[in-house]
Amino acid sequence: MGHQLQGDAKAGLETFMPLIQFGCSPDLQFFLCSVHVPMCVALPPTQDSEEPAHQLIGPCRPLCQRVKQSCLPTLHNFNLEWPEALSCDKFPPMNNHEHMCMDGGNTSRGNRPFVGSSSAFNSLQNYPELISKYKDISKDKPELAIYDPIIRILENSVHNIKPAQGFSGKCTGVAFPVHHHYVNRTGECVPLCGADILFDKEDKYFASIWLAVWSILCFISTTFTLITFLLDTSRFLYPEKCIIFLNLSYNILSLGYLVRLSVGVEGVSCMTIPGGPNLLVREGLTPTPACTIVFILLYFATLSSAIWWAITTTTWAVMVFCSLEQKSLDSKSPLFHFFGWGIPAIQTVAALVLHQVEGDELTGVCFPGQQTESTLMHMLVIPHCIFLGSAFIFFLSGIVASLITPSDLNRKLMGRMSVFFILYTLPQVCVVGSLVYELIERKHWREDATNRPNIEVFILRIFMWLIVGITSGSWVWSHKTLVSWKNLVRKCFGFWTGAKKPPTPIFPKVAYHATAGDASSDIREDVVTLENLATLKRGKELRQEGKPFLSEDKRVVLGCNDNNRIVL
Repeated sequence: MGHQLQGDAKAGLETFMPLIQFGCSPDLQFFLCSVHVPMCVALPPTQDSEEPAHQLIGPCRPLCQRVKQSCLPTLHNFNLEWPEALSCDKFPPMNNHEHMCMDGGNTSRGNRPFVGSSSAFNSLQNYPELISKYKDISKDKPELAIYDPIIRILENSVHNIKPAQGFSGKCTGVAFPVHHHYVNRTGECVPLCGADILFDKEDKYFASIWLAVWSILCFISTTFTLITFLLDTSRFLYPEKCIIFLNLSYNILSLGYLVRLSVGVEGVSCMTIPGGPNLLVREGLTPTPACTIVFILLYFATLSSAIWWAITTTTWAVMVFCSLEQKSLDSKSPLFHFFGWGIPAIQTVAALVLHQVEGDELTGVCFPGQQTESTLMHMLVIPHCIFLGSAFIFFLSGIVASLITPSDLNRKLMGRMSVFFILYTLPQVCVVGSLVYELIERKHWREDATNRPNIEVFILRIFMWLIVGITSGSWVWSHKTLVSWKNLVRKCFGFWTGAKKPPTPIFPKVAYHATAGDASSDIREDVVTLENLATLKRGKELRQEGKPFLSEDKRVVLGCNDNNRIVL
């Protein structure tokens, strides 16, 4: 059948379980076992090779034909045909010294030769002294010497008859032991780099394309939001400013995925142990520098985004309950930043110190809990459940407070917070649900080769984890944002095109004018001195209030009672 693992043979047998339970043929079970788990016989060394050879002994063609004749009508009742893999033409027509096979023991004695039959093997296994008796008899009867090669095969095989095994070693407890390597330092079976254990190549390729598309979109959207904030930082006050920091978290998250895509799977999630093969990074092993960078970016960003959303709902609820001004929350900004950036940093450093970095087979990123269930629970599931639950409680508190103390600002914020609550909470619930699904089912995936994960769940997780970074930018979609970007484009366009600045306004000419006479001479009526400038006096006459003072020659002279004057 081409199977290399016992798990594959088991899966093949289980597909015929309904037919076995139906009991269409008494030889069906023996036939299926001889096909999927054939007898393995060790042959003695030959002249060409000193190493012993091994031969698999399967069913004979008559056994297959009897089973097919009995079970084919049953299959036709269910509109099924005889499996092509069990075609009787593939099996030897009879058991002889050239083609050894098992006929099931139900044929007649004349059509079932002794040599190589299952009853002969069973008799020799139960009564090994028969071989020694044959040797004694063959000494007196030389004509029996023609059977000596066959007797040597049987003698060498009596104690070596066992089911075929695809793998033997310390990793027999996993579903695909040939795709794992036992590491003495950790005492664990670590998956080989690039091995298709839980996912095939098509799934990994699609996941890579899917991850690239949404990572790029998330990076573009969050970058636009951050630049909008930098153009006019005074526009955003708490709790709106928390949304900006939430976008920054998702910008870091998308950057981590882009680093993984640029470096490649082997450069990030794979490592080499001395004297061993390339392995997928697992807890307890030393990750590569690229793996460490991707781990820091992804894990820190996922935690900080969840905390900043909790801070958003908290500041909103406190502001509404206590009837605070938005500007009054700026004084608590250091506390918000400690929770928003400090707690994720502490958890990330703790995970690095505890060597909880593990590679993901599907996406090739480094993340905690990708192979260890306990790490997945304590480093991802529990923290995200706490942050999401806290945000939900404070959001409900803010809704109640807004209904109790209605105002234009409260109603506006309540509407925007409600929309954003849906845009954030629904994807995060899907992400946490997928993590719980993986936590529950992973043990079965690792131990049972027939139990495979649902690829749609993991594809949905990638989408839901990045879509928030795209939708969160909607908070800054307003007319003010459009004006800010227009001004930025106008300034940048003018700078790069070399456009001239607006012309400098023309001011009136200013000159010193020396008047005739001395300080004791009378002051001209068209001269405004510093003494009477403030009261708008012209000599001894008052000007009408609200009208400018102009001389007859359209000049204004400022000066003191001396020869120094300023003429405008």
